[in-house]
Formats: sequence, C-alpha cells, structure tokens
Amino acid sequence: MMWLKLLNYVRLSRESLSEIALDLLSFFYVRIYLIAILILNLLNWLTAFIINKNVSQDLIFLHYNVTFGVNLIGSVKKVYVIPFLGFVIILINFVLLIFIHKQGKFITHLLLSTALLANLFLLAAVVSVYLINFR
Repeated sequence: MMWLKLLNYVRLSRESLSEIALDLLSFFYVRIYLIAILILNLLNWLTAFIINKNVSQDLIFLHYNVTFGVNLIGSVKKVYVIPFLGFVIILINFVLLIFIHKQGKFITHLLLSTALLANLFLLAAVVSVYLINFR
C-alpha cells in the first residue's frame, strides 16, 4: 500500500514540475536566455571535440599561468570537464528557477544571466586551452 502511495506522489510531483517548466517556457525572455545559454554550451562541447580530435598525443596542456607557464598537464579527455561543468550549471539554475520563479522576475533574470555568463567564461576557458595547445 505504501508503494502505491509513493508512486502516486512521484507521478503528481513530476506532472507539477513539468507544468511549472512549461509555464516558465511560455515567457519570451526565458526562451531567449535558454537559446543563448544552450548555444554557448553547444559551442563549448564543439570546441572540446575539436581539441580532442586534433590532438595527436595522449597529454595536452590544460592550464597556463603567465607567471609559472604551463602548470597543468592531463589527458585529452579532461577537456570535456569544462563543457560538462557548464551543463551542470544550466541544470542547477533551471531547477532552482522552477522552485523559486514565483518570487519575481529579478530572480529569473539573475539565475539565467548567471548561467549565461558562466557558460561564456567556460567558452573562453576552452578556447584558451585550444590556443595554448595549437598556436
């Protein structure tokens, strides 16, 4: 009997969350933010893929410091951590947005612009890894 109650609660929660998410997507500015964020994240993944494809050895430079030079060398696959981190930021901010979007437009703009800015900086990080290794 408890199992059926739990399944019913999960079903109702999923329907309610999907209804809230669709309600959020009805706003024009949320759609614009999401399109821009997803394009930036896609560019992150594409740049990481290009780095992975063009590398001929197993190790690459993952971080360069002006003072000390190269200070992090690692596997080519570790370059995918950067776009994955951007995707996690998008998911966390959207889940937070689902739960607190009723508090006002400011919170919505704050969370979505934070995800946009974070993905922009992560794109700069991936491009700098490309420049360090291939220029």
